[in-house]
Amino acid sequence: MQLRKTIPAIAFGMVSLATPLATASAGIAATASEAASADSSQVEDATLTDDNGKPTGALSAKAVSPAEKVFSTGKITGEHFSSIGLSWKKESAVDGGLTAETRIQRDGVWGSWRDIPLELDEGVAREAKRGGAPAFYTDDADGVEVRFTSPQERLPQDLRLSFIDPAQSPTAAVSDRQARSTQAGQPEVKLRKDWGANENLADPGYKTQSSIKAALVHHTVTGNNSYTQDQVPLIINGIYVHHITNLGYGDFPYHFIVDRFGGIWEGRKGSVEMRPGTAIPGILGGHAAGFNTNTFGVAMLGNFEPNNSEGGENTGPDPKPTEAMTNSLADLLAWKSGQYQLAPEGSTQLVSAGGGGANPHPVGTVLDVPVISSHRDVNVTTCPGGKLYETLPALREKVAERLG
Repeated sequence: MQLRKTIPAIAFGMVSLATPLATASAGIAATASEAASADSSQVEDATLTDDNGKPTGALSAKAVSPAEKVFSTGKITGEHFSSIGLSWKKESAVDGGLTAETRIQRDGVWGSWRDIPLELDEGVAREAKRGGAPAFYTDDADGVEVRFTSPQERLPQDLRLSFIDPAQSPTAAVSDRQARSTQAGQPEVKLRKDWGANENLADPGYKTQSSIKAALVHHTVTGNNSYTQDQVPLIINGIYVHHITNLGYGDFPYHFIVDRFGGIWEGRKGSVEMRPGTAIPGILGGHAAGFNTNTFGVAMLGNFEPNNSEGGENTGPDPKPTEAMTNSLADLLAWKSGQYQLAPEGSTQLVSAGGGGANPHPVGTVLDVPVISSHRDVNVTTCPGGKLYETLPALREKVAERLG
């Protein structure tokens, strides 16, 4: 099982995650080394606010104007981690003016401040037990500082900062093993074992549904648009661990992930095998609040909203998906469209399951949407980012061409 340690407080200024309990000035409940010894798939939490949204000793506050405050964790250093995650009580309202930023330390050197989008890509799905932001990939980090700016001086209830270091076999993760084609048109898909999934974390069995009528395209907003090919498995694994351990999902939110090199990866269990007329006619995902039924979700690894702060390549005003990425996405959608007899340039109807949050459509609302749609077509969100969204008309044409 995934070990979960809660750190009730972190001292201001420079603090080490590895500080023993007996000497921690702010009462660190468990050290990262203790967590690692119990389970190599590690998540460790710092509790930043209480059940009423009031800051704990883990946050210091500074007024920047009469109507605005900044809350900071201070510099936290110690054990290594590869992603961080923010989560909060599911029923807690996130103030519209609240922003979050982080800076990361690697090998003792602090980087620049970068935004943490507080809009979870999936909205608050019914499957989730907690609200939260997407997992934020930090590479091999040994320190972090997070700060929140709030015009209303309001923070989410039971706000937690999680340090994620998934267990992963590098050999398995970078393997060239792929799902073998079982019918014409199937592209190469790397399986869950190839990104190092700990299957003990996910709910047992398959979450099936009867049919698929549409594909919804997403982006992951995981903190890095210039990741290397070797980093891809760890980023995917971080998404998996964050959603299950911190947010309470039963499995990976998306059915598939496509990286910037054109790699296609299996996300939710059973997504490769699902096919009409079989024991797995469809897999129910957790990617679009109120619209998971009759859809499957494909997430592009990166942030494609203009003027994001991901840093590195492919950022600023024009963060376009790569040609390899869009070609592989077209291959994947053509394969599944062929299986489910979907018309890629056509439209279909989806029925809202309600749920509120990112889904403004009451239960039973019928939406007419393109067969190949995106998250923003059904929920209130910027996902999949403006620069990816504008490629969807050309994507539909590519898929239709592949189907002949």
